[in-house]
Amino acid sequence: MNLESKGRTVYEADLRVEPLKLAELQAAIGTLTSSDTASLVPWFGATIGGDERLVEALGMDLTRAMLSGHSYTWERPFVPGESIHASLTIADVYEKGSNQFAVLVAKFHDAQGQTVQTQQTTFIERSAK
Repeated sequence: MNLESKGRTVYEADLRVEPLKLAELQAAIGTLTSSDTASLVPWFGATIGGDERLVEALGMDLTRAMLSGHSYTWERPFVPGESIHASLTIADVYEKGSNQFAVLVAKFHDAQGQTVQTQQTTFIERSAK
């Protein structure tokens, strides 16, 4: 991993919460509360700009990488049809032992600039040894 990538914004864009995508997610979940659940997770923050963009920014070797943690902080559910400003930033990159870690933060804001959701994702790249 590129230890110099800390603080870099990997992706930033205005997105739309697509009602059809929420309906597809709701159907895939298939529970009595799937509508509520779908409105909480329309995106996996680490890949909002595409996984290739993230891999390139980090210089990550996917053959040695794994997801080690993911957390959400919700302020409210997403609303079908609303516009969202999304950003993905490399919050930290560090070494521990022979492994390297990358901590990513995805933030989602509504049209008024209010935070809807924050996601934090950590990847580990295992040593090649």
